Amino acid sequence: MDKKLSSLGYKVDSLHGNKTQPQRKRALDSFKSHNSQVLIATDVAARGLDVKDVSHVINYDMPETYEDYTYRIGRTGRAEKIGYALTFVEKF
Repeated sequence: MDKKLSSLGYKVDSLHGNKTQPQRKRALDSFKSHNSQVLIATDVAARGLDVKDVSHVINYDMPETYEDYTYRIGRTGRAEKIGYALTFVEKF
């Protein structure tokens, strides 16, 4: 997904379990400093993130639990700011 978004002109970084801790830190620092516009993260890599001014959280897949969903969308709309959470749902 990050390659696709990059090809469309977005500055993208990603966080996932296959990255080293220094790689994750660089990606997060880049997003926090607004050098990248989009941060793609798995649940494993995203736990404990504290990033100010996140405007959108997009769930590419449904979280497995309500707790995971609440945790994911809680990254946006913090400190009385408006944020948007979108979730893709596949109809079977």
